[in-house]
Amino acid sequence: MLCHAAALLADMLWDFPSAIPLTIAILLAALYLHRTYAFWENRGVPGPKPLWVLGNVYPRLRASVSLAAFDQEMYERHGGRWMCGYYEFTKPCLMVGDVQLLKHVMVKDFDHFTDRSFVTFNEPVMDHMLLGLKGGMWKAVRSVMTPTFSSGKVKHTLQLVKDCAKNLVTYFNKELDKGSSVFEMKEVYGMFTMDTIASIAFGVSSDTLNNTENEFSAAAARFFSPAPKWKRPFIFLQFLKPHIAKRLHLNFIDRTPIHFFSKVVTDTMKYRQENNLRRSDFLQLLLDAQLQEQTNNNKSCPSPGPAPGKMTNQVLTDLVITAQCVLFYIAGYDTTATTLSFLSYCLALHPDVQQRCMTEIDTVLERHDGQVTYEALTEMTYLDMVFAETLRLYPPAPRVDRTVTKDYRVPGTDITLPAGLKVIISIYSIHRDPRHYPNPTHFDPERFSPENKATRSPMAYMPFGSGPRNCIGMRFALMEAKIAAVCLLQEFAFIPSKRTQVPIKLEKRSGLLKAEDGVWVRLAKRS
Repeated sequence: MLCHAAALLADMLWDFPSAIPLTIAILLAALYLHRTYAFWENRGVPGPKPLWVLGNVYPRLRASVSLAAFDQEMYERHGGRWMCGYYEFTKPCLMVGDVQLLKHVMVKDFDHFTDRSFVTFNEPVMDHMLLGLKGGMWKAVRSVMTPTFSSGKVKHTLQLVKDCAKNLVTYFNKELDKGSSVFEMKEVYGMFTMDTIASIAFGVSSDTLNNTENEFSAAAARFFSPAPKWKRPFIFLQFLKPHIAKRLHLNFIDRTPIHFFSKVVTDTMKYRQENNLRRSDFLQLLLDAQLQEQTNNNKSCPSPGPAPGKMTNQVLTDLVITAQCVLFYIAGYDTTATTLSFLSYCLALHPDVQQRCMTEIDTVLERHDGQVTYEALTEMTYLDMVFAETLRLYPPAPRVDRTVTKDYRVPGTDITLPAGLKVIISIYSIHRDPRHYPNPTHFDPERFSPENKATRSPMAYMPFGSGPRNCIGMRFALMEAKIAAVCLLQEFAFIPSKRTQVPIKLEKRSGLLKAEDGVWVRLAKRS
């Protein structure tokens, strides 16, 4: 129909000789768009009909639906449970929902999907974060960072997390004494996670729980604030056409929080180097790895040093270290706070589940002389099930993606995915698929009992992603969240309030899973 309209317009313009160049341009554009939007049809992959130029992203461009709802539509109505082809403007993308195919994409055939389709920000710190690194650079940085998040290293941070969790309990007690009992949980938990990360990563005391004007929490909140309407089209261009954004040096992301956190990191590094100080934290681990790398390089190349302009094989430059520390700040602040806020919400709505958690916590801690230890946390199996079910219903990142790095033939088909194609995995939709989770919107921790887990594919549950590019901070995030939950449930009960929204409405402008009007819950002292 659109091709017919273009041809009709061209026929009308042909009567005017001066319009011939315009006519040719219109015909060429129509031909290009027709061929572009035949990409998935020619390969026999189902999907929604695209609008010319905009493709299928118009609802997201207008922010009329949340990202989770956008993905859910394609998953349920357009073949996303297996494969669904759609278009981000003129760029073909593939949603994959079949768990067997996902295992190939994320694990078995990872060498074809090593990269994320992360945006180019044209901002040095953000462009060197692990999330967006590609190829050999990603592999090198990931291999250096992985030991810093081992179970042994995470275990050593437990006391610092406990100290921050005690501050959280103190904060709630003070507020209850003042007569305040209803809280927007994401905001409060955000202050807790910021304190925890500042302490564990760099030995900085941000004390956001006792200082509402604190720069740390303000900077993190600013980074995750939805962009104003006038910026959205440009941000979409930056995300969906990164090569164009890079050429034009576009950056419509708010850089102020990045500069703030970068300064914290660089100042801390400088202070330690000038005063020959050490501390057992994330930054020190990276600095030690940098020193070891430099030592190894000097051994392999004993000359005075590389000539000016000559490349070295150093991976952990100061810029790369700064980028990973800033990423730790930002990612750790939001995702863990989101998980804890939704956990509080689910417990408030399900008092029987909450009571069982309290009983388990009391019983386990009694065996450990009242101390919240790493071993005690591992014994709280029901609490672990509750967290898993919360993350199933409300994964902080509703989707992840991979980029085809070399042509890939989809197993069992004649479909070949070309290099450069973006593959979308809708975690939110997979987690709510009744094939994997009957009555999927119902909150039921028993889904994650050992017996029930054994009946499902591991690919049906991946709040932290899966495969070599899964979330590197998963162990730390879960430990941090569990310690906070344990400390709170020892003293308080979560109760619905008049402001508690049932069901939760999701924020439409964010790419992360957020409640539109916040997560409001009442706290009461345990009797």
